[in-house]
Amino acid sequence: MNPYSPAAPGPSAAAPRDPHAGPRVAAIVPAYNEQETLADVLTVLKETPLVDEVLVVSDGSTDDTVRISQQLQVKTIHLRKNYGKAMAMAIGVAHTEADVLVFVDGDILNLSGYLLGQLVEPVVSDRSDMVIGVRNRGWLINAIHRKTGPLLSGIRCVRREIFEAVPEAYLQGFTVETALNWAARQLGRRCATVVLCNLRHMVKERKRGLSEGVRTRCAMFAAVFTAWLALTWKRPGLRRGEPRAARPELDYINW
Repeated sequence: MNPYSPAAPGPSAAAPRDPHAGPRVAAIVPAYNEQETLADVLTVLKETPLVDEVLVVSDGSTDDTVRISQQLQVKTIHLRKNYGKAMAMAIGVAHTEADVLVFVDGDILNLSGYLLGQLVEPVVSDRSDMVIGVRNRGWLINAIHRKTGPLLSGIRCVRREIFEAVPEAYLQGFTVETALNWAARQLGRRCATVVLCNLRHMVKERKRGLSEGVRTRCAMFAAVFTAWLALTWKRPGLRRGEPRAARPELDYINW
């Protein structure tokens, strides 16, 4: 059976919910130099009724990422150095008590409240434990992708206990999505995918230039493949114990 089944349709994604009903939802945006797209992403997150809290973790940004986040009155954490996306996500998690986490890349384009509802509502209504957003590439490719993967999307909704179960060694670089998929399977949790039509993202080659973008993309694929091999063959234990706390050894500012 496909462990990543399509998310079943639920109530209208745009319908407001009682903030006292169901688990608290926090949206965490790891961002590295995302001044071109961040304002649009944060505006949608703030206006979405299903989201109770929004946090931005600036991963050593040197542009206006922090200023934009603060201007929109979003809780902002700024890492003085670039520690990598996974660590930025972990720091965001450590600074919220929410039971449901929505991870949204800062370079997402065409995000809407309706698309967020498709992602979040199945988890909030307890029909799924993790929902992974898949960009629309046509029905055939969508069907193949959702069945065989790799499901490495940076926009997903996940119960906190799945993130907390990821081994510490995989909270680095681009390995975290692979580790989340693995942890959910190890825990026997219900996972689903949803096609988010019209969603796009700013490609690395455009953000960082052709040569740097290609280098980063190759490094990402290499890290993902290495992590998949290690998780498949070495089978490390799930992380147990207390929720991850703030990291005092890291150099960051919490506004």
